[in-house]
Parts: sequence; structure tokens; C-alpha cells
Amino acid sequence: MNITLRHLRAFVAVAQMGGFSPAANRLHLSQPALSMLVRGLEEDLGLLLFERTTRSVKLTDAGRDFFPLAERLLSDLHHAVAETRTRAERASGRLVIAATPMFASTLLPNMLKQFRTAHPDVQIVMRDDASPARIQRLVQDGEADLGITPIDRTHLELLVIEVMMDDELVLACPAGHALARHKQIKWHELSQFPLIGFARDNTLQMLVNGASDAAGIKLHMHYEVSSIATAVALVDAGLGISVLPSYTRTVRRFNRIQFQRLVEPVIQRELCLLRFRDRVMSPAAQAFADVLRECCRRPKLTT
Repeated sequence: MNITLRHLRAFVAVAQMGGFSPAANRLHLSQPALSMLVRGLEEDLGLLLFERTTRSVKLTDAGRDFFPLAERLLSDLHHAVAETRTRAERASGRLVIAATPMFASTLLPNMLKQFRTAHPDVQIVMRDDASPARIQRLVQDGEADLGITPIDRTHLELLVIEVMMDDELVLACPAGHALARHKQIKWHELSQFPLIGFARDNTLQMLVNGASDAAGIKLHMHYEVSSIATAVALVDAGLGISVLPSYTRTVRRFNRIQFQRLVEPVIQRELCLLRFRDRVMSPAAQAFADVLRECCRRPKLTT
């Protein structure tokens, strides 16, 4: 017996359409080719499936018995193929994401929620205590599948870099502060107030120092901290002002802070997705990267 899917599809199409000509059109076959398939099926079964006359085609008793079985076989196969493809496309396994602490605690949770809804079988491991330099190393060394961070573009030959969003630096100041009355602040106005900043080799502090140099001012750093979260907490306590990424605005637990736009100059930094150049992305990593791209296209992320 040499019955194939083409034989079954040909038989079912003729039975459903009530004739060879419409069935041939449906299957995009010539009528002789379709007739040959049906005849081959009948020969393999040793049964006549259709009564053929010059004016009509009708199922025989054997054809009527075989028709629901053939339909069910094709339907079951279709569902099996569709389910297999769905399972293959649905990400699973383990996904390691490296991100800066502030990004991990502000924008990332909603992204993970959206990802989890579509891909519940993925185990997510967060490396959320890393600096931008460490995130690059984690991705290069294969300890993280993806990295999300602002970057220094030097020495990145081994990484694929995709810019997700341009983040504008803003001023965070305590509510009621003299600068809080203005919608936008010029950099030279910062020189009058105590600043909460970061170490000189911090990528954010490098941008702040470059902007202050461009504005021709000297900033007075009263507190040097390691994390943006600490800087936000100190501003909330009224201990000074700080220049921070705009997405820091999404931190809801600090309600005594106001954010103002900084101009003259306007400073932006790129928030990037990193992956290792010579490593094939897993389905889970590809799926999360798609969610990240979609979320970063939404204007509300940078406001």
C-alpha cells in the first residue's frame, strides 16, 4: 500500500466539491493529475470510491464510509503539525538578562510581565547588580544571554549592539527646591547647588562632567554614590540635586522629587541591547528582544 497525503487530499477535495473540475481548481492541479491520484487511491484500497458518469460524480457506499475517516486523518495531521510548530516557536528554557539596577527596577518589570504572558515556560535569571562595564563582560563571557545598558563603544568587537532608545538626562531636585519652579533648567544654574553625583569613571558622571565643561561651570559634588537608586533616595531626603536618566521618573516610591529638563546643552545617551556576536540567539532571547524593541518604541518610556 502506497497511500500518500496527496491521495487523501485529492479524494477529500472531490468528495467535498462534488466533482473533479472544482476540486482540481481548489488544489491547483490539472484534472487529469487529480483523476490519476484518485484512481491510484482506489487501486491501493481495492475499492471503488466514486460512481462516475458524464454528468456527475457520487460517492459509493465504500466512499461514504471512507470519507469521514480520511477527513479526520487530514484534520488530525493538520492539528498535530500546527501544535508542533507552536511548541517549537514558543520559547522555553533559561534566559539570563544583565541590566543596570535602575533599569531593572523601573522599565524592565513591565517588559518581563509582557514577555511572561507570551512565554510562561522560560526561567528568567536577572543579573541586576551590574555596572555597564560588567554587563559587557557578562555578555562577552557567555554568562548572560542579553545585556541592557548604556555603553562605551570602545572594545566591543565581540558584541552586537542595537540601540533601543535615546535617554535624555534630567535634573532631579527635591520638591520645593528653588529649581523646581522651572520647567527646564540650564546647566550653568546647577553650579549654585550641592550635587549628588557618581565616581569619575562612571559613564553617567562622565556625561555630566562633559556637559558642565561645555557650559563652562564647576559643579559642587557634596555626595558621591555608586548607584542611581542611592542618588534618588538622597534627593528625596532633600540632601541635594542630581543629574539622572529620564526613566528614573518612573520610580513611584519617591514622591518628594521633581524632574526638570536640562538644556544648553541637552545631553542624551543610548540605551542598548547587547549580545555576543558569534553566539546564536536562543528562541527565548529572540522573543525577549522582540518585546524590548516593541516596548522601547512606545513614547511613554522616555517621558
